[in-house]
Parts: sequence; C-alpha cells; structure tokens
Amino acid sequence: MTTAIDIDELICRFRIASRELYNNFFMVRNPYENDGWDSEQRFSDVEELLFQKLVLEPTSINGEKYGRAQPMILVQLRLGEFAPIRLNREIESGYWDYPIPEVTNDARLLFLEFFDWDQLDYRNNQYVLVQVDHWPSHPETVGKRALIESQYVRFAKASL
Repeated sequence: MTTAIDIDELICRFRIASRELYNNFFMVRNPYENDGWDSEQRFSDVEELLFQKLVLEPTSINGEKYGRAQPMILVQLRLGEFAPIRLNREIESGYWDYPIPEVTNDARLLFLEFFDWDQLDYRNNQYVLVQVDHWPSHPETVGKRALIESQYVRFAKASL
C-alpha cells in the first residue's frame, strides 16, 4: 500500500502564480480578434517551467509535462466522503456528462492541470483536471478524465 506526503501548499501556490501570471501579463483584450491563441501558447510554455520550478523540483518528483497525468501527484478530497465531479463521457472527449455526479474518497485521482472553461478569458483555475487511476466502487471509470472544483480537493505526493 502507498502512503502520501502532503504537497498541498506548493500546488496551491502554483495555482495562484499561474492564474496571476496569465491574467496580468498574457491575457489580451478581445482575444478572439487579437491573436489570443498565440499569447495562450506563450503562456503555456512559461506555465510548464513554473510547474517544474514550483512543484516538481521542490518535491523531488520526476514528473510528466504539465497537463499529462502525474502518477506521483494525488488529488484527494479535502473534507468528507464525497464531492461533486464532472466525468468525461469517454476516455478523452469534450463532454463532461458521465452519469456519476459525485466522487467518493476511495477513488485514486491523478493530477493533470488546472482548468477553466474559457482558456482566453480571465482565469481562476477553478477546476482541477484529473485522471481516474483506480476507483473500486466504479471500476468502469478508470482512465477517464474528470473535473473537480479546486475548493474540494487537496494534493499529496504518492510514495511507495
């Protein structure tokens, strides 16, 4: 069985730094008319480095690129036994309507990235994009991606 080391504060700092950096220095006015996607791509390059320097290096995690499943970063429920979740209909589709509305604390969820519905508008990093790695009460969901509001989760470093 694996135990987990708390890295919640580091990832919460990254969430805030990423949000503020984008909102104050990379977001453009009228992005759909002013090359907003170019600015977003430049930001993504910086965000990757920010994740490496604020999360991976201080925790000695040999992680994946930001946005890919991080086997060593677990997303756990902050309080209680369940929380609202939006599961992807398929393994990787743009539909978040799989008919399970709550995640239970027996699920093992891997961190991918923070998520907002509009990538070119102000960001809050409101959601955490996760991948279901193991869920005994719902094994059919393994491999699916899901969204959970940041307020419901904490982050931990998995250890063997």
